[in-house]
Amino acid sequence: MVTATSVRLFLAVLFLVAGATVLEGCKTMPPTPVVVLQRDGDHAFEWGRYEEAASYYEQIVEREPGNGDAQAMYGRCLMALGEPARAADAFQIALARRPGDRDLVLLLSQARFDAGQFDRAFELVRTWALDNADAKAWTQLARFAMQSGDPDTARQAILRAIETDPVGSAEPYLVAADLEESLGNTAEALRRLRQAHGIELRNEAILDRLRAYGEVPGPTLVLAPGV
Repeated sequence: MVTATSVRLFLAVLFLVAGATVLEGCKTMPPTPVVVLQRDGDHAFEWGRYEEAASYYEQIVEREPGNGDAQAMYGRCLMALGEPARAADAFQIALARRPGDRDLVLLLSQARFDAGQFDRAFELVRTWALDNADAKAWTQLARFAMQSGDPDTARQAILRAIETDPVGSAEPYLVAADLEESLGNTAEALRRLRQAHGIELRNEAILDRLRAYGEVPGPTLVLAPGV
């Protein structure tokens, strides 16, 4: 004879068995594929959600420490989150996988500089600049020197940047202008801004700085590039 008590007992056992099955299923669920973690991390990074993005990349590098792409993005997130020492570790691993990657060299040197590893930062970017005749690296070295209170090294580096690639970018001229302004050399700073103007005629930041000097931007204000 089926009683209410036996029915309740049967249902209780059934629920216990079902619950155990669900828990066992959870235990055996496969981990999220790396490609999905990378996609979600890239999306979060693109929208400036660096902490969320870092959590995705961290899962990848824990699973695949030699994944250079994930290490590089993890380092970028850590830089944005104000953790340059940890970022430097990530960039170092990424650079070991992609030793010819200029962007990684510059990111690593910036992370080391921000982490207070000044000698290592200077040595890395200087060596790359010399070995590769890289204007961007010379420009970064100039910035490091300016921030370190060494205007002589900064001027030498920025001149090397301009000599190496006089028309590739206005950036070296803007850094040169910053340097001269910091030293009170306004005439030389203006000259550098006029050269920058010739390379990037519609750059609003350059236009604003020229106007601040009382100049009227336009083709007649442009100066030829070079040292």
